[in-house]
Order: sequence, then C-alpha cells, then structure tokens
Amino acid sequence: MTAKTILLVEDSPADAYLIQRAVKDCGQDLQLWTTADGGEALQWLRKATPALILIDLRLPKMSGTQLLAEIRQLPAYQATPIIILSRLAAEREAAVCFRLGASAYVEKASNFHTFFHAIKALVKHWLQSEGERDEEQS
Repeated sequence: MTAKTILLVEDSPADAYLIQRAVKDCGQDLQLWTTADGGEALQWLRKATPALILIDLRLPKMSGTQLLAEIRQLPAYQATPIIILSRLAAEREAAVCFRLGASAYVEKASNFHTFFHAIKALVKHWLQSEGERDEEQS
C-alpha cells in the first residue's frame, strides 16, 4: 500500500501538533507535510501531489482563501479535497471558501478532544477508498 500524503498549511505550532497527532492516530498509512504559510505551500505543491490539503483560514502573508484560489487554478488540484480550518464559525467566510472550491469548512473546536476527533473523522472520510465508502453506505 502506498502512503497517502496530506499537506497541512498551518502557522500555529499547537494546532499543527494536534493535527499531526490526530493524523497519526488514524491508523492508516499516511504522511503529513506541514508548511507555515501559503508561499511555502505553493512551492511544495509544485514538487508533490497530496491526496488531501488542510488549510488554516488565517495565515501570514497570504490568507487561506487566497491560497485556496491559487491552488484551484492549478490543473493538478482540480479534484483534490481541500478543507479549510478556522476558529471562526462565520457563514459568510464559509460561503466564500465554498465558492472558491473548498471541499469542507471546519471550525476549529476550542476543546482539545473535540478538535482531535473532528480531524480524525475528516481524514478518514476524505481519504478512504471508494470501496470503503460503498461498504459504509451499505
């Protein structure tokens, strides 16, 4: 089985660590790469193709929405799931993200356990194979 790669664009070391732990706990063959800003993420995306991209909405230098728009303009990333993570539960922000091509908009829970389990559920949902999805729906 080939490892599935996830790109995390997150400037908060605490959030990045928590997400790293949640991904590791998924029990799948996953490889997580972390960058702290949009420019680094775009450079990384020119060298590799992740199966899933997680982007913090509030990033230095380039916002998460700007990065999302840039990524969706790249032909290789038209179908890649991109999840926006935010401390804001703002419907307007979420609507903008969906218009730009986000697959999901998730509020970062302030509770450690809630956020940890939400990340695990997202990773499992977006990275399971089609066959696994069909089995769950049966």
